[in-house]
Amino acid sequence: MAQPLPATTTYQRARAAASLTETQAEHRIRQLCLHLEFFTSHPPLAMKSLSHGTTNLSYWVKTGRGEYVVRHYSPDVTGVCRQQELRCQHAAAVAGLSPAPLCLNNHQQVLISEFLADGCELQLTEQRLPAMAKQLVALHRLRVQTPVLDPASYLDDLKQHHQDNWSKQAQQSYDEVMQVIEQFMAMPEDIVLTHLDLHPGNLLWQQQRIWLLDFEYAQLADSSLDLASIIESFQLSEHQSQQLLKSYQQQRPNSQCLGWPRKLAAARVIYLAFCWLWYLALEGGEQAAKQQWQLLQQALYRFNALL
Repeated sequence: MAQPLPATTTYQRARAAASLTETQAEHRIRQLCLHLEFFTSHPPLAMKSLSHGTTNLSYWVKTGRGEYVVRHYSPDVTGVCRQQELRCQHAAAVAGLSPAPLCLNNHQQVLISEFLADGCELQLTEQRLPAMAKQLVALHRLRVQTPVLDPASYLDDLKQHHQDNWSKQAQQSYDEVMQVIEQFMAMPEDIVLTHLDLHPGNLLWQQQRIWLLDFEYAQLADSSLDLASIIESFQLSEHQSQQLLKSYQQQRPNSQCLGWPRKLAAARVIYLAFCWLWYLALEGGEQAAKQQWQLLQQALYRFNALL
């Protein structure tokens, strides 16, 4: 069974993956493909970099049979259940929300998925908010068995890796977030399958549809955390946020999540706290962590203003 969220991924990240030159990265992927049974009868003819994250390399690979996305995870990444990620992505693919996962090789740390041609990073315009809500509702209706996220435990796990450089200011923010989490957990819950990482790089616009990518963090959690993820990642205005929420509620009228204003405000605090500590752990992530901390202060102010 997987951990509640792969907190250790951040701290045992493989910076080697991100520091490879383009030639070195392509050579690594090509060698991996040559050793994978999946490509035995149709070896790669061409490949192109899609993204180089802090913990993985993603490549478009073309063979005589088709086009694929090959994602190589660093062997140093721990705390992630790839089988759980595979189950969540497979369920999403069956529902038409995600490219289909085709092969997982844990030994080689490779996940091969269907490639969606002509896709581009999602620009979440106001006109696309109903479509975003529709895909989110469809995801939240899926039934996949995973652990249930405990926000307080996860935040505490993140904090444990900052003991050497933990300031009084950081502790104050942490304590304030913990108080919000306590109130959040006392509110009516709406536990569903969530993605928990809905930033622009994980959402694709293709053939007039929104596709969800990268289910590494997917698990059972409160639905409001996905809404918070979208609002904060895309920096939606108050009007746009209300439009997203209204469309979501219209398409999922039987949701058990009540008291949306305060609950969503709390979820935004929690999501930004996750982002703040996540970036704080990344080598060279200090500036991004500072930006997330500043957004967190704004979210805390909004939440307290609703009391």
